[in-house]
Amino acid sequence: MAPVNKLPFGTALALAQRTLSAPLAAVLNAENLAMPQWFTLNALGLRGSTRTEILADLLATNGLDATAARDLVAALDASGLVDVRDGVVSLTPAGTARYVGLRDRIGLVTARIFEQFDADRVEITRSLLQEIADTDPEELTRRSVQAG
Repeated sequence: MAPVNKLPFGTALALAQRTLSAPLAAVLNAENLAMPQWFTLNALGLRGSTRTEILADLLATNGLDATAARDLVAALDASGLVDVRDGVVSLTPAGTARYVGLRDRIGLVTARIFEQFDADRVEITRSLLQEIADTDPEELTRRSVQAG
């Protein structure tokens, strides 16, 4: 077998995301739920009630502009999964049940995927990615550009 070239970080991350998204997409397809709907339910499930502007900012990281985010929230509201009041979006009891069921099913699939890899390396990778995600992008950009 020929040696594999070491991929640049961004390329490796993009390819890993593609690979790991496939099982998630399969679960969501089986549940008749689109990825942006899951992102919304997951954001609300993790954060609790959230102002519409904050939710729109979170959804923007997944490629939804403000109009698409507003339409998505309106559709979830119409379907009874979320409630929007005074600029705050919350999961309804039906939305919470849907979120918990999906979260648990996705968690099981994720566990099956990651049990194929060394647990310590998976945790180190998760920890690093969380640390990166918790970093202010503007500050990171400013530091990186100044250093160069």
